[in-house]
Amino acid sequence: MVINGFANKYFWPDNVWLSTNSYNLFGILSGIFTGTLAKSFLQTRLYSKRINNAINFMIGLYLLCIFIHFFDCPYYAFIFINFLASTGALLIIYAAFYVARKNYRPARYFLIAFSVFLIAVILFVLRSADVLPFNMFTSNILEIGSAIQITLLSFALADKINIYRREQAKARIEALKTAKENERLIQDQNVFLEIEVKNRTVALERSNDELKNALTQLKDTQIKLIDSEKMASLGQLTAGIAHEINNPINFVSANIRPLELDFDDLTDIIRRYEQIDWGKDVSKQIEEIENYKKRIDLAYINDEIKNLLNGIRDGAHRTADIVSNLKNFARIDQSLLKSANLNQGIESTLVLIRNTFPKDLIINKELGVIPLVECAPGKINQVFMNLINNGVQAVKSKYYSKTEQKIVIIRTWKENEFVKISIKDNGVGMSDEVKSRIFEPFFTTKDVGEGTGLGMSIVKSIIDAHEGLISIQSAEGAGTEFIVTLPITSNPQK
Repeated sequence: MVINGFANKYFWPDNVWLSTNSYNLFGILSGIFTGTLAKSFLQTRLYSKRINNAINFMIGLYLLCIFIHFFDCPYYAFIFINFLASTGALLIIYAAFYVARKNYRPARYFLIAFSVFLIAVILFVLRSADVLPFNMFTSNILEIGSAIQITLLSFALADKINIYRREQAKARIEALKTAKENERLIQDQNVFLEIEVKNRTVALERSNDELKNALTQLKDTQIKLIDSEKMASLGQLTAGIAHEINNPINFVSANIRPLELDFDDLTDIIRRYEQIDWGKDVSKQIEEIENYKKRIDLAYINDEIKNLLNGIRDGAHRTADIVSNLKNFARIDQSLLKSANLNQGIESTLVLIRNTFPKDLIINKELGVIPLVECAPGKINQVFMNLINNGVQAVKSKYYSKTEQKIVIIRTWKENEFVKISIKDNGVGMSDEVKSRIFEPFFTTKDVGEGTGLGMSIVKSIIDAHEGLISIQSAEGAGTEFIVTLPITSNPQK
C-alpha cells in the first residue's frame, strides 16, 4: 500500500512527514519483520547458530538504514534497503534450504514461498533500477509475490500445526500407556504391600509379646534401682556404666599382644647375653647384641612397655570401678578428690582409646599451660573419653573428598579462675533438634545396638557434679565443638 501510494492517500493524506519518509521506513520494517519471522519459523537458533547470527546481522543493517535515512541521505538509504532486500532474501532462502535438509518439513514450504518472494524482490529491484520496464506485471510484482508467499506460508503454518497435533496425539498415547503401566505397577505393589503388611503384623504381634515380657523385666529392674533418695542424682551416671564396661576390657585385651611381643624382644636380648661364649672374642659378641638392641629400638620398647602396663593397670582399675558401681546401685563411692593435671588425663585417655581411631585420623593437640585442677580425675577422664569417642564417631560417619582430612582438635587453656577444654571435630555435625536433646538419657542418633544413648548424659552429670559447664557449637556437615569449663578449685557433689 505504501509502494502504490494508497497509504498516503487513505491513511495519512495530511501527514507530510509520513508521506515523505514512509517508503523507506516501511521497507526497513519489512526487512526487520521478515528476518524475525524467518528466525522464528525456521528455528535457526536450534538448527544453526551461524545462520541465526547472520540474520541478526542483517536486521542490524536494516536498523542502520534508519540512521542513514534521517541523516539527510534518503536516496542512499533507499539503495541500501534494496540491496539488503536482495541479499537478505538470498540469506533467508539459504537458511530455509539448510533447515529443510535437516528434515524439518515446514522449512520446505517456507523455502518455496521465499523463493517466489525472492524472484519478486529481484524483479522489483531491477524495475526500480530501470533494468526492467514499468508495466502491469512489474508494477505489482511485490504484491503478486507477497500474495503467493503468504499463501504458501499459510500451508507451511498449517503443516506445522498438523505436526504439533500429531506430536501431541502421540504424547497423549504415550502418556496413556504410561498411566496404564503405572496403574498395573500400583496394583502389583498393593498386592505385595498387603502381603508384607500381613507378615509384618504377625512379626509385630510376636515382637509385642516380647516387648511386654521385656517391659515387665524392666519394671522389676526399675523397682530394684529406686531404693534410695540418691538414685535421682546417680541414675544418669550408673545407667550408662554397663555400656562403658566394654572399653576398659578392650584396652586390656588390645595391650596384651604388643606387650607379649615387647617381652619376647627383651627375652631375646637376655638370651643373647646368656649365650655369650667367654672363650671367644667377647667385644664382638657384645657389639652384635648392641646392634640388635638398636635395630629393635630398645628404648622405644621400654617406653611402650610402660605405656602398655599403665593402660592395662588403668583398664583394670576402670573395670573394678565399673563392677563396683554395678553392684551398688543404692550408692556410688566417693571419688578421691585431688589436684590433677588435665593435660596428662587427656594424654592417657588418647593412649587408651587410640586403637579405635581410623588410620587416616589426625589428632591435633593444642594443650596450653594450665594449673592443676581439683577434681575426681577418673571421672574427668571418663568425660574426655566420651567426648573424644563422639568426635571420632562423627568423623567416621562423614564422607570426605580426597582433599579433605579427618581431624579432631583438642585444646586446653586457662581463663580467669577456670580451665577450659575444647574437643572439636570436622565430622557430620548436629542439627538444632539433636543439640537440644543431646544430654537426654537414652537419646542417641546411632543405629539400634550401637549405643544406649547414655554417654552424653553421664558426661553432663559429671560436669555438673564438678560445678562446671559444657557447651556445644555445631552445624550440620561442618563438625561439632564441645567446650568444658571447670573451676580450678571445686567441691564436687557426692
